[in-house]
Amino acid sequence: MPYTLGQAAKATGLSKPTLSEAIKKGKISATKNENGSFSIDPAELHRVYPLVASPNSKEKSETEPFLTNDLTGKIMVLEAQVKAVSELKDQIAAERDDLRAERNRLLGVIEQQAGTVKQLTHQPQPTTETPAPELPPVAAFLGASVRFWVALALIASSAAAWFWWEQQH
Repeated sequence: MPYTLGQAAKATGLSKPTLSEAIKKGKISATKNENGSFSIDPAELHRVYPLVASPNSKEKSETEPFLTNDLTGKIMVLEAQVKAVSELKDQIAAERDDLRAERNRLLGVIEQQAGTVKQLTHQPQPTTETPAPELPPVAAFLGASVRFWVALALIASSAAAWFWWEQQH
Protein backbone atom coordinates (compact mmCIF):
# COMPACT_ATOMS: atom_id res chain seq x y z
CA MET A 1 0.00 0.00 0.00
CA PRO A 2 1.65 3.24 -1.15
CA TYR A 3 2.15 6.20 1.15
CA THR A 4 0.63 9.60 0.66
CA LEU A 5 2.97 12.56 1.13
CA GLY A 6 1.68 13.06 4.69
CA GLN A 7 2.10 9.37 5.59
CA ALA A 8 5.61 9.39 4.15
CA ALA A 9 6.46 12.49 6.19
CA LYS A 10 5.23 10.81 9.40
CA ALA A 11 7.06 7.55 8.62
CA THR A 12 10.40 9.30 8.03
CA GLY A 13 10.08 12.19 10.45
CA LEU A 14 10.61 14.70 7.64
CA SER A 15 8.35 17.52 6.51
CA LYS A 16 6.10 17.37 3.46
CA PRO A 17 8.01 20.14 1.66
CA THR A 18 11.29 18.26 2.21
CA LEU A 19 9.83 15.09 0.68
CA SER A 20 8.21 17.07 -2.13
CA GLU A 21 11.59 18.61 -2.93
CA ALA A 22 13.23 15.16 -2.88
CA ILE A 23 10.63 13.95 -5.39
CA LYS A 24 11.27 16.96 -7.66
CA LYS A 25 15.05 16.43 -7.51
CA GLY A 26 14.65 12.73 -8.28
CA LYS A 27 16.04 11.38 -4.99
CA ILE A 28 12.92 9.29 -4.59
CA SER A 29 10.33 8.36 -7.18
CA ALA A 30 6.60 8.90 -6.74
CA THR A 31 3.48 8.75 -8.85
CA LYS A 32 1.26 11.79 -9.11
CA ASN A 33 -2.43 10.91 -8.84
CA GLU A 34 -5.26 12.56 -10.78
CA ASN A 35 -6.13 14.70 -7.76
CA GLY A 36 -2.55 16.04 -7.56
CA SER A 37 -1.44 14.00 -4.54
CA PHE A 38 1.61 11.76 -4.59
CA SER A 39 1.71 7.97 -4.14
CA ILE A 40 5.08 6.87 -2.79
CA ASP A 41 6.14 3.23 -2.66
CA PRO A 42 7.33 2.44 0.90
CA ALA A 43 10.34 0.48 -0.37
CA GLU A 44 11.38 3.44 -2.54
CA LEU A 45 10.91 5.90 0.33
CA HIS A 46 12.86 3.82 2.85
CA ARG A 47 15.63 3.17 0.33
CA VAL A 48 16.60 6.81 0.85
CA TYR A 49 15.03 7.73 4.20
CA PRO A 50 14.88 5.26 7.11
CA LEU A 51 11.68 4.56 9.03
CA VAL A 52 11.83 6.74 12.16
CA ALA A 53 8.26 6.87 13.48
CA SER A 54 7.96 6.57 17.26
CA PRO A 55 7.12 3.15 18.73
CA ASN A 56 3.80 4.44 20.07
CA SER A 57 2.78 5.91 16.74
CA LYS A 58 -0.39 4.58 15.16
CA GLU A 59 1.10 5.12 11.70
CA LYS A 60 3.98 2.77 12.39
CA SER A 61 1.74 0.01 13.58
CA GLU A 62 -0.31 0.36 10.38
CA THR A 63 2.66 0.42 8.00
CA GLU A 64 4.97 -2.06 9.74
CA PRO A 65 3.12 -5.25 8.72
CA PHE A 66 2.93 -3.98 5.14
CA LEU A 67 6.62 -3.14 5.11
CA THR A 68 7.54 -6.45 6.70
CA ASN A 69 5.43 -8.52 4.29
CA ASP A 70 6.51 -6.49 1.26
CA LEU A 71 10.21 -6.56 2.17
CA THR A 72 10.10 -10.24 3.14
CA GLY A 73 8.64 -11.07 -0.26
CA LYS A 74 11.29 -9.00 -2.00
CA ILE A 75 14.02 -10.61 0.08
CA MET A 76 12.76 -14.06 -0.84
CA VAL A 77 12.73 -13.13 -4.54
CA LEU A 78 16.26 -11.74 -4.29
CA GLU A 79 17.50 -14.84 -2.46
CA ALA A 80 16.02 -17.05 -5.19
CA GLN A 81 17.71 -14.91 -7.83
CA VAL A 82 21.04 -15.08 -6.00
CA LYS A 83 20.72 -18.86 -5.77
CA ALA A 84 19.92 -19.11 -9.49
CA VAL A 85 22.88 -16.90 -10.36
CA SER A 86 25.13 -18.99 -8.13
CA GLU A 87 23.97 -22.19 -9.83
CA LEU A 88 24.55 -20.64 -13.25
CA LYS A 89 28.00 -19.53 -12.17
CA ASP A 90 28.84 -23.07 -11.03
CA GLN A 91 27.47 -24.51 -14.27
CA ILE A 92 29.52 -22.07 -16.35
CA ALA A 93 32.65 -22.88 -14.34
CA ALA A 94 32.10 -26.62 -14.88
CA GLU A 95 31.56 -26.11 -18.63
CA ARG A 96 34.68 -23.92 -18.79
CA ASP A 97 36.72 -26.63 -17.08
CA ASP A 98 35.32 -29.25 -19.49
CA LEU A 99 36.20 -27.06 -22.47
CA ARG A 100 39.73 -26.51 -21.19
CA ALA A 101 40.22 -30.26 -20.72
CA GLU A 102 38.90 -30.92 -24.24
CA ARG A 103 41.16 -28.20 -25.68
CA ASN A 104 44.20 -29.69 -23.94
CA ARG A 105 43.29 -33.16 -25.22
CA LEU A 106 42.92 -31.89 -28.78
CA LEU A 107 46.20 -29.99 -28.58
CA GLY A 108 47.88 -33.23 -27.51
CA VAL A 109 46.38 -35.07 -30.49
CA ILE A 110 47.53 -32.31 -32.86
CA GLU A 111 51.05 -32.36 -31.43
CA GLN A 112 51.19 -36.14 -31.75
CA GLN A 113 50.03 -36.02 -35.38
CA ALA A 114 52.45 -33.22 -36.18
CA GLY A 115 55.28 -35.34 -34.77
CA THR A 116 54.20 -38.28 -36.93
CA VAL A 117 54.08 -36.11 -40.06
CA LYS A 118 57.49 -34.68 -39.20
CA GLN A 119 58.93 -38.18 -38.88
CA LEU A 120 57.39 -39.27 -42.19
CA THR A 121 58.60 -36.23 -44.12
CA HIS A 122 61.96 -35.69 -42.44
CA GLN A 123 64.72 -35.14 -44.98
CA PRO A 124 68.07 -34.29 -43.46
CA GLN A 125 69.70 -31.28 -45.06
CA PRO A 126 73.28 -31.67 -46.30
CA THR A 127 75.71 -29.66 -44.32
CA THR A 128 77.97 -27.29 -46.20
CA GLU A 129 80.71 -27.69 -43.65
CA THR A 130 81.59 -31.24 -44.69
CA PRO A 131 84.88 -31.03 -46.67
CA ALA A 132 85.45 -33.19 -49.73
CA PRO A 133 87.52 -36.24 -48.90
CA GLU A 134 91.20 -35.75 -49.66
CA LEU A 135 92.83 -38.23 -51.98
CA PRO A 136 95.85 -40.04 -50.69
CA PRO A 137 99.10 -39.15 -52.50
CA VAL A 138 99.18 -42.40 -54.55
CA ALA A 139 95.61 -41.94 -55.81
CA ALA A 140 96.35 -38.32 -56.69
CA PHE A 141 99.36 -39.48 -58.69
CA LEU A 142 97.34 -42.15 -60.49
CA GLY A 143 94.60 -39.62 -61.28
CA ALA A 144 97.14 -37.24 -62.76
CA SER A 145 98.82 -40.13 -64.58
CA VAL A 146 95.60 -41.21 -66.24
CA ARG A 147 94.96 -37.71 -67.47
CA PHE A 148 98.44 -37.59 -68.92
CA TRP A 149 98.00 -40.82 -70.85
CA VAL A 150 94.57 -39.80 -72.17
CA ALA A 151 96.00 -36.52 -73.40
CA LEU A 152 98.94 -38.32 -74.98
CA ALA A 153 96.59 -40.79 -76.73
CA LEU A 154 94.54 -37.93 -78.16
CA ILE A 155 97.64 -36.22 -79.46
CA ALA A 156 98.95 -39.45 -80.97
CA SER A 157 95.67 -40.29 -82.68
CA SER A 158 95.42 -36.76 -84.02
CA ALA A 159 98.94 -37.01 -85.40
CA ALA A 160 98.19 -40.39 -86.98
CA ALA A 161 95.04 -39.03 -88.57
CA TRP A 162 96.97 -36.10 -89.90
CA PHE A 163 99.64 -38.36 -91.44
CA TRP A 164 97.00 -40.58 -92.99
CA TRP A 165 95.27 -37.55 -94.45
CA GLU A 166 98.49 -36.30 -95.88
CA GLN A 167 99.20 -39.61 -97.55
CA GLN A 168 95.79 -39.84 -99.07
CA HIS A 169 95.91 -36.45 -100.62
